[in-house]
Amino acid sequence: MNQKIAQDTFRLLQAEMSKIAGIQLSLSPAECEQMLSVLERHDLEYDRKTHLLGIYTILTVAAQRHMECVPHHPDLTRNILDGDYLYSFYLQFAVKCRELDLVAYMAPSIKKMQIARSNGEFTEHNPARELDEFLIQERRQRSRTSKAI
Repeated sequence: MNQKIAQDTFRLLQAEMSKIAGIQLSLSPAECEQMLSVLERHDLEYDRKTHLLGIYTILTVAAQRHMECVPHHPDLTRNILDGDYLYSFYLQFAVKCRELDLVAYMAPSIKKMQIARSNGEFTEHNPARELDEFLIQERRQRSRTSKAI
């Protein structure tokens, strides 16, 4: 199941991304497993799981590209452009997948991370943990709403 969802997610992302950008999205098995274990803990439809794994993938690769932005690096310009494109692609993809609440939830932490990195502080960003926290909060809100009705 995990391999199928990962393959479906990467296929979906490659179909949505601009071919001109020339960016290949890939994650290490450990990076993938981190988010897959989050998805397994939540009762979600398969399509939503692929969307959330896609969002996680985009954010992870965008952060990696920006982490590679070191002065005098031969691919400095490419890494900056790739990271910037991926952050805008994340927003486009999330909106298309109707994950606006997730975007609003993650916006402050993503902005803080970007500001810190622009100041030379390369702290680790963990989108899997944030996605898990969002899903827990979402489930609690649904539970409160259903009890109120």
